[in-house]
Amino acid sequence: MFGEEYFKTRKRLTDVVVRVLGLADKTDAEKTPLLDNDITKGLSNPFLFVVCGEVNAGKSTLLNGLFGEDVCKTNVLPETDRVQWYRYGEEAHDKDVTPILEERYRPVDFLMDFNLVDTPGTNSVVIGHQKITDRFLPTSDLIFWVFPASNPWGASIWNFICKQHKKNKGMLEKSVFILQQADLRDENDMEVILEHMRDLAQQRIGMVPPIFPVSGRLALQAKTETPLAEDLWRVSGYPALEKHISDIVTDSPARRQVLENVRDAAAKVLHNIEGKMELRTKLLEGNEGFLREIEAEVDKEREKQSSDFVGKFSGMREVFISQSAEIKEVVRKRLSVFPTLKSFFSAENIPKMIESSLVESVKSAVEKQAGDDGNHLVDECRKHWETVRPKIKEHLSIELGDFDQETDGFGKTHERFITRMGRASRQAVVNLKIRGGFDMQLVERRAHLKKWLYVALILLMVSGVTGAMKLAPYPYLSFGLLACALACVAGFMMRALSTRKEILESLDERLEDARVPFADALGVDYRDGVRDFYIEYGNLLGSVRQHISDAKLELQPNLEQWNGLFLELKEIEQNL
Repeated sequence: MFGEEYFKTRKRLTDVVVRVLGLADKTDAEKTPLLDNDITKGLSNPFLFVVCGEVNAGKSTLLNGLFGEDVCKTNVLPETDRVQWYRYGEEAHDKDVTPILEERYRPVDFLMDFNLVDTPGTNSVVIGHQKITDRFLPTSDLIFWVFPASNPWGASIWNFICKQHKKNKGMLEKSVFILQQADLRDENDMEVILEHMRDLAQQRIGMVPPIFPVSGRLALQAKTETPLAEDLWRVSGYPALEKHISDIVTDSPARRQVLENVRDAAAKVLHNIEGKMELRTKLLEGNEGFLREIEAEVDKEREKQSSDFVGKFSGMREVFISQSAEIKEVVRKRLSVFPTLKSFFSAENIPKMIESSLVESVKSAVEKQAGDDGNHLVDECRKHWETVRPKIKEHLSIELGDFDQETDGFGKTHERFITRMGRASRQAVVNLKIRGGFDMQLVERRAHLKKWLYVALILLMVSGVTGAMKLAPYPYLSFGLLACALACVAGFMMRALSTRKEILESLDERLEDARVPFADALGVDYRDGVRDFYIEYGNLLGSVRQHISDAKLELQPNLEQWNGLFLELKEIEQNL
């Protein structure tokens, strides 16, 4: 189905209009905005597709491929000598409107939402054809200009397009070129033909509409097989064409404007209904006004928490720095001389270990901070609730339970907040990519220190050999080599400490630079978490509204229906 989302919205809006009119009758509200035929008629208007092309260009075959049924007759001789308007009918029948216009009613579900106009060939001689065609082209939603793949250069179709373009400048914006019978050409020929058509279109009309090479014959064959013949369907070229049609249907500004007009009219009638119900429930105004005051207090509390956001987030930065200090101490120990020597003989991924340790330590610290902040939010909501309870009792004579009874202490929300912040902190640390240059520094350090160690070991071995063999000058040569080996060991230790210092300084700088990005990365999740608390608290006030309704018996089924319709219209507005 083309434009499924559009038709879903249209059907839903139609249902809303019917229910709004019913509610208007119940409340004696003014419903004139929805009684305007031009407003509501637009909801049921099918999309109009017009097919133009030369005789035997394959227009009828194109339509049959869209129908999925052999509805339009095809013949070697020109079959369409009149403009044929395909519309939905429970029984198939034809109706002559004029000598050159015929309405064809078919029980094809496709035609419930889409009317198709099949025109005579642009190179045919049919008196009045031009006049009827001109009637449909300006009001159409989509125009198919059909060219036969065997000869897409026909002068009549191109002259007709140019003429219509001059008369109706917006026509080309809703036009597509169909290169029919594409299965009769090989792929290389099609590429050449398409390129020539683009060039010709640019020359003749100054733009290149979308061009779709298709085979209506293959599309019809694919659709009539059960199940759908996927290979034939793909080769037919119809998937791309039908996707384009669906996009046109979904994104049609004119059609969406119709929906918006109807939605606006329904909203006006709904507003009239609201006025009637307000007149009938005057006491509700005072009660709801009181509730709005309480809700305003909740908004102030929420704004207060938002204003404290920067201060709380500086705490998050400090959490990161404090945990970073611990990580740097771990790195310092791991890069000491003896752990470094040990790492030459046992594989260990220090950057990964450091990042994992940082992730877990920061996650733990952030979760603790989030737990404290969550407790603070719960306390603030509890304090406000304790001020609300006596007011509700005084003004509305409604006895409410204490905070923990009504909310269970926000336990689940609090837990979600901690989990959210822990997950966000983990991802934030990973996204900082602290391991970036750390890996390379360690690799370079390891390679450098290995050289010192290897030289020391080689000198030590040579010293031992010369000593054992008592090579002259004995024992001075052996002792000299031993001294050199010890010097290399000393050099190894000095380089190990100096490179450790360099790496620690680099890591320290990297962690310092990451402090602000880390805190900023938590911003969205933190705000969403705080919002969750106030959503739940707002729901608590929603129960107060229900208490008001039940106590005063002022919210009748009509009001509930009005609320439902209002929300549906809002959702439809968002969809549009």
